[in-house]
Amino acid sequence: MLPRDETFRPLSRRTVLGGLAAAPLGAGSLGLAASRAVAQGQQGAGPIRIGELNSYGRMAAFAVPYRNAMQLAQDAVNKAGGIKALGGRPIEIIFRDDGSTPGDATRVAEELLTRENVAFLCGTFLSNVGLAVADFANQRKALFLATEPLTDALTMGSGNRYTFRVRPNTYMQTRMLVDAVKDRGVKRWAIVAPNYEYGQSAAANFKRLMAAAVPGFEVVGEQFPALGKVDAGATVG
Repeated sequence: MLPRDETFRPLSRRTVLGGLAAAPLGAGSLGLAASRAVAQGQQGAGPIRIGELNSYGRMAAFAVPYRNAMQLAQDAVNKAGGIKALGGRPIEIIFRDDGSTPGDATRVAEELLTRENVAFLCGTFLSNVGLAVADFANQRKALFLATEPLTDALTMGSGNRYTFRVRPNTYMQTRMLVDAVKDRGVKRWAIVAPNYEYGQSAAANFKRLMAAAVPGFEVVGEQFPALGKVDAGATVG
């Protein structure tokens, strides 16, 4: 079974916001992209409006604490004097539910850019939703900072110059799992993964990496239940 490792977070949303508040905003490709997005999208001395869309309805247990943390980070940045490199302009994050579907997320992203006049987009949780927003950002030439989607395609096969990621991708997380179990002598495996982009990608990486690392590796069963529909007890039993 392939667990989604939520403990390895090399760069949190709070860290991202804190980094935007630091003086060298233009340092590095992400800093340059964010600075350019602000400069092109929001002139003047008002707040820097950031559009954040996420699965607040369907994934509330995960997404709501993140939203709370971002609000705390926003308050901390503004209390400290705002974005130093842009004359101390404050941050204003506009939160929206992405509906957990590619179609809804694309519509919300459009509304954030056109109605809310945000400087750039960030967020999304599900990989298929992240890919849809990344494609939309590419079409609109708008910066998109994907904070949760893990699919490799986000910045590889379907990557574009306007999309950046915060989390390690599916390959990286699966490689950590393989490194942890390859020397335990277990050769027969069953795979249970959610039936959408993330689950399919994770399973494919696991099979490829384990086959290379463990002689005699064999997958004896695969199940891909609909997202959120797995009966863990019955499946494992």
